[in-house]
Amino acid sequence: MVTIKKIAQLTKVSAATVSNVLNGKSGAASEAKAREIIDVARNLHYMPNMLAKSLKQQKTNTIGIITEDLTVFNTPEIVDGIDACCEENDYGIILTNMRLFKRYNNDFTDTPKHHELLDATLRSMSAKQVEGIVYVGYHCREIAYLPSRVQVPFVYAYCYPREGIYPSVLYDDEKAAFDVTELLIQKGHRKIGVICGPAISYHTQARLRGFNRAMAKHRIRTKPGMVVYGDWERQSGYNLAGSLIDLKVSAVFSFNDLMASGVYERAAEQGLQIGKDLSLFGFDNRDISQGYVPALSTVEPPLHEIGHKCAEIILSQIKRRRTTKKRLFLPCVIHERNSVFVTQVKSPVSFALSK
Repeated sequence: MVTIKKIAQLTKVSAATVSNVLNGKSGAASEAKAREIIDVARNLHYMPNMLAKSLKQQKTNTIGIITEDLTVFNTPEIVDGIDACCEENDYGIILTNMRLFKRYNNDFTDTPKHHELLDATLRSMSAKQVEGIVYVGYHCREIAYLPSRVQVPFVYAYCYPREGIYPSVLYDDEKAAFDVTELLIQKGHRKIGVICGPAISYHTQARLRGFNRAMAKHRIRTKPGMVVYGDWERQSGYNLAGSLIDLKVSAVFSFNDLMASGVYERAAEQGLQIGKDLSLFGFDNRDISQGYVPALSTVEPPLHEIGHKCAEIILSQIKRRRTTKKRLFLPCVIHERNSVFVTQVKSPVSFALSK
């Protein structure tokens, strides 16, 4: 391994001079000697010992990322957003994946096993001397168990703590659902069926609030049976679409794209064409949403932006010692595609779509 001392011997200067030149300190050596030192270091493929440097400076320029499960669809984009912000600010990342979904399926929230695993993961992160930590949730929910003895800035992504000790960054489900519902009403739809996720889900509750708020704004009543509950999977969308079609709805708002895929199949079996006989809106903007025929209208959560904002908060606390305990909500993007059509009603409502 090539060291600074070796380069100093070859260039006949002190190790301190080599260090200053390689770190870009002006006036450390004459222009000719500095060029010689840099050339020798390059020819010997010198790599600085970043660990030793960070220990000396007591600064590692690294952010720790703890993911509950890296395999679920939302997590990679959030991690990429954190990484992008760190790269912009000359910081690196250390990633740890707790694999909670693979370990415990859906039964992992605030269990003793989860607490032990989180505390062990935090100890490992602390040993690596990260300057801040972002905790990325598998799905959005309230987290009761708070990490103990965290000595660095800490922020939650895609989940939030029960007690407002740490900041969190989420996206605005309610506003997105409100805007989707308004768009459907603007297209002339009054009988709008809704396929929710599980009733206990944070996403279900927030999106349903947005839907109900838009319907109430325009004094449109939702008839019994037009709001049904699934499990986020395609099969539940297929099963529940039948009852909504029987109620003669003109539009279906599915609270995720996977359940919406089941609506395509059920509609086809009953001789209905999506985008012509039945409007359909999804949520998540999964890659497959544009592969349906016609392409699925859907909502794109700002996953990359959530990660980026979390890193911004961490870096702000590190550099400026500013702290926040706020829960931030970022806006979603609505993609209207050919799965939605204009229908005719006796008394159309005219309004501007909420921004």
